[in-house]
Amino acid sequence: MDSEPIPFRRADHGARILVVDDDAMARRSLRAMLERGHYHVETAAGGEEAIRLLFSYEPDLVLLDILMPGMDGLETCRRIRALPGSDLLPIIFLTADERPEIHAEAFRAKGDDFLRKPVLSAELIVRVRSLMRLKRLQAEIQAERDTLIDLQKQREHLFEFIVHDLKNPLSTIQLGLECLSDRVDNSAVTHNQLLRLRDTAHYMGRMVQNILDIGRAEQMGLELHKTRINLSTWIPHLLQEIEGQAHRRSHVLAWDCPVDLEVDADPDFLRRLLLNLIDNALKYSPTGSHTRVEAHATENSVCLEVRDQGRGIPEHMRDLVFGKFVRLEGEGAQSCPSSGLGLAFCQLVAEAHQGRIWIEENHPKGSVFVLEVPSIVAPSPIGE
Repeated sequence: MDSEPIPFRRADHGARILVVDDDAMARRSLRAMLERGHYHVETAAGGEEAIRLLFSYEPDLVLLDILMPGMDGLETCRRIRALPGSDLLPIIFLTADERPEIHAEAFRAKGDDFLRKPVLSAELIVRVRSLMRLKRLQAEIQAERDTLIDLQKQREHLFEFIVHDLKNPLSTIQLGLECLSDRVDNSAVTHNQLLRLRDTAHYMGRMVQNILDIGRAEQMGLELHKTRINLSTWIPHLLQEIEGQAHRRSHVLAWDCPVDLEVDADPDFLRRLLLNLIDNALKYSPTGSHTRVEAHATENSVCLEVRDQGRGIPEHMRDLVFGKFVRLEGEGAQSCPSSGLGLAFCQLVAEAHQGRIWIEENHPKGSVFVLEVPSIVAPSPIGE
């Protein structure tokens, strides 16, 4: 025996609709039309009552008369939209007023549709079905968006956990390479190879720390531990960390800084920022190039500049390269390993110091990376 066919039921069958109108006859008429369309209906005689019913009835759609005594439909709509979670609640205005300014005001109040009185049953059902379908699609899109955001957060957390777990074995590798490179019985070839491996390990260590700091900064910002730094003595010590790498590339490092120029900054973050910039200069500049670090004071700030002799950065890319995972394309780019996070880290550090970083052209070739941070403000004399 064949089973009887299951009757088709619309997705909005049985949806709850709230009708708000001060005219009792209009409420009865609208209820009858909607119930014939297989909707559940509740009614309210004014805006105050409608607001109260929202919490107990939880409608899927609201039909709202504009011209009502006391709280009119426009004010009722504005109050509904101010409630949490009401963005996706469809609201259809009802009115016999034909003035264009009333229609404009209704949409400024964030109503979704407009029906003129007297309402025709067929038109009412079509409008309701359309808005209910739109609401369902919006809810599905929002749910998919929330799911994607949750998955992205899970991936980022997993990525951070993995990167964090790389720190300990990488530190062991760095320590081992330091010990091996200091041995006096190494041949020249072995010694040079160990130094290259050591430099690579240090670069990887900075990369790992950059990833962790960028993730932390996006969640809660960078926590700075500022101290007063004398740049004229601090910069030479910084360059000593990378002079071996520069020497092996026949790369000349130089610096210039006024005596006793000082800045208030986090020394570790500032050190890593400049090492990132100098490392980029070594990677993207030909053998035998010069890289120069300069510091000078302006009226309200201190500027640190790293001048390289690389192929330069096109003007249209000078802001983009500070974004995450952005790498330059073109000749020589593929031969230089890069995470695409070094400059993003530099910008985070600059902004955490209430400063900024940007790129200029270095004549006749290359780029100038400029970091600007606020000057030290001298304390006012007592009594002023």
